[in-house]
Amino acid sequence: MYILTFTNTHAAIFAEKTLLQAEYSVGVMPLPSGIKAGCGIALRVADYIAANTLLKENSVFVSAVYQTTAGLHGTIYSEVVL
Repeated sequence: MYILTFTNTHAAIFAEKTLLQAEYSVGVMPLPSGIKAGCGIALRVADYIAANTLLKENSVFVSAVYQTTAGLHGTIYSEVVL
């Protein structure tokens, strides 16, 4: 699973609408405490490459992408280089 972050709430909401219209599976969530960048709202997607491509085509820019993995003490967020 991947977490997409945005510079502001407007971009996050527009990104969600764009992905839903294209029938992508997307979830809205508060920015996890393990991630220190973004506006406070994040999107959860399975395929960040396809999602990011669609968002770029619609002039919505992702601040950062994080891959989630389960660790011994909770979820670990690793930034993915775009």
